[in-house]
Amino acid sequence: MKNIAYLVSELTRIGWPCWNNKYSNTLFFKRPSDDMVSKYNLAHSYDERFGGDLSHVVVMQHVKKEVINKFIAELEGPLTSTAR
Repeated sequence: MKNIAYLVSELTRIGWPCWNNKYSNTLFFKRPSDDMVSKYNLAHSYDERFGGDLSHVVVMQHVKKEVINKFIAELEGPLTSTAR
């Protein structure tokens, strides 16, 4: 559960909307670009209650922090470049 908590905290830090039950290792979040969906093989769905297009991941114990950091960096890149 440390990995999911870390991912939630990082998505929150960069301002990327996400939702999860604190007792679950499944995380729903605003769907990123099609390239990222394909690269990380993200599942996707649609729910108007949470802003429309969503992706979700099940974060298992074997997932390394480095993978989470890389994912966050790729999400954050377009956010920081548009803020300039």
